[in-house]
Amino acid sequence: LLTLLDRIGVDFISGGISYIQQNIDEVVDSVVGATMSSTGFITFKDLHSVTCAAKTPLFHKPDVLIAKMAPEPRDVIWENAHVNLGWSRGREWTANMLLGIGAIFWSIPVASIQALATADQIAAVPGMGWLATLDGGNVAAFVNGYLPVVLLLTIIMILPHIFYAVALHYEDRKTRSDVQRSIIGRYFYYQLANIYITVTAGSILESLNEIIEHPTNMLAILGKSLPNVVGYFATFVMTKLLVGLPMIMMRIGPLTRMLFIKTCFREKYLTEKELDEMHHPQKFSQLWYGWEYPNLLLVVVICFTYSCISPIILPVGAAFFLGAWLVYKNQILIVYSPSHESGGTMFPMACHRTLIGLICGQLTFIGYSILREGFYQAVVTFPLPVITIKMMD
Repeated sequence: LLTLLDRIGVDFISGGISYIQQNIDEVVDSVVGATMSSTGFITFKDLHSVTCAAKTPLFHKPDVLIAKMAPEPRDVIWENAHVNLGWSRGREWTANMLLGIGAIFWSIPVASIQALATADQIAAVPGMGWLATLDGGNVAAFVNGYLPVVLLLTIIMILPHIFYAVALHYEDRKTRSDVQRSIIGRYFYYQLANIYITVTAGSILESLNEIIEHPTNMLAILGKSLPNVVGYFATFVMTKLLVGLPMIMMRIGPLTRMLFIKTCFREKYLTEKELDEMHHPQKFSQLWYGWEYPNLLLVVVICFTYSCISPIILPVGAAFFLGAWLVYKNQILIVYSPSHESGGTMFPMACHRTLIGLICGQLTFIGYSILREGFYQAVVTFPLPVITIKMMD
């Protein structure tokens, strides 16, 4: 009798599980459609239940019911919370394709700046001929050294705003930290394209005619032409040190806004809330990781890449990071007020991009050794990028 009851109970439980599974399948099939929201939040009373729910497979089809720890409420972009995940991923794939093509053609505007932002080109404009002879040519030399760098920094500063609009309004990402992560990745790879496709390719193209005339001297010619780019990047890093970091300290945006409000309005007619917004605007009081991380990583990649070609870049990079440490320490501890908490999700991404920069520097060193006919050195150092890639895993 006990055996029979056990069998009946087992059959009853199995039937109940089958019935529940059938109902779950019907509910999931009705929710997965594009017209329904694909995001939901569940609150648990104890940590054990949260851990089990986040780690347990909830459906027999992969990527249908994805359970993970919920972000902080301030991190959620509630306007995009209802967007279907498949829709968002499709748009993300399209955006990556278009931005990848843009990175390939990114060298066109940058190369145009390098060609046109010179004192000779400016002097060719009617009425600007005096620039070539002013102060015995010293002003022309100053323009040739700094104007291309300033213009390049200007157009680079536009890129994060484009990536931000794409991630927020086109891809409909659901959290602010996810938007910042997408900006970091895309901005970083565009800067890599700026280093390796544009400037380095320009130095090779300058030596192309000489290589065609003397093909046997190709390695020697390239070995002499590549170090010419180091001066440009040393100037680039110095400009970021002497101009970029002071601008971060000055906070031009909030300063201009405060001066405008103080000039056009009287403080005695403003409410306490308006005064607090004037002195501590939330928009300008937070650290934008998508802007700041790639700028620092760019200097890391430059130092890794050209330290083997011309070690003079190393003290320049060290001076920049010393200034950046002082500036950002003051801003983060005293000035910035975080609008949300992401749980430190940006730091592993920054470490991963740093290792990518290290691999670029190691490959550059191997290639430069081959160009300088140091074949044994290239063979000995070849395992370095392989070891670094294994570390990234």
